[in-house]
Amino acid sequence: MYRRKRLVTGTCTSFLIVTLVGLIVLSSGTAYATAMATASGSGFTVTADEIRSDEFLLYPSVGEDTEGETPVAVVEQRNVEIDGMVLSGEQSVPLIDGSMEISFAADGTVEADEQYIKLTDLQAEEATFNGQVVNARASDNPERQFQQTAGENADPENGHLTDISGESPGMVQQDVEMDAVYLASNEITLPGLDVDVEFHSDG
Repeated sequence: MYRRKRLVTGTCTSFLIVTLVGLIVLSSGTAYATAMATASGSGFTVTADEIRSDEFLLYPSVGEDTEGETPVAVVEQRNVEIDGMVLSGEQSVPLIDGSMEISFAADGTVEADEQYIKLTDLQAEEATFNGQVVNARASDNPERQFQQTAGENADPENGHLTDISGESPGMVQQDVEMDAVYLASNEITLPGLDVDVEFHSDG
């Protein structure tokens, strides 16, 4: 006969894994990292060889993880291309002393129409901005008090020495590592998607 405790534990673990993978993969790329971000507390990590976007907008805001509200930088970008993308996150597993790590890797160039990202840290070996504008101004809306733009949506003031073309790509980042709590894509393609699930015991 099956041991009831082992059967229940295994069933719950399998159901949790299938549910999480289903939520993330079957969402067709729309907010495909949200389930991992809200479950893990610390969010998730995105690494990439290179990220390119035609339009780039960055401003401060507030995000949320399982610990509550946390300050974030919001990035909005359009016509995004990502080479060597790996998205990974780790979370605890109910009823079992351990954690589960889920990672998504694409072996081709990931393309997204529009993206909205709430990040807590971003590091790049090299970053290039075309038509960069950093603007600090008075506003009742905290998200408009500081903004960085690049690319086709850059809007410089007239009459100054700087000539901003606003050509594409507006932003290029190489060897990127990003910690985030939320990511949503309007439409995204993930060529050669590889989903890996690993269980790590605390014992």
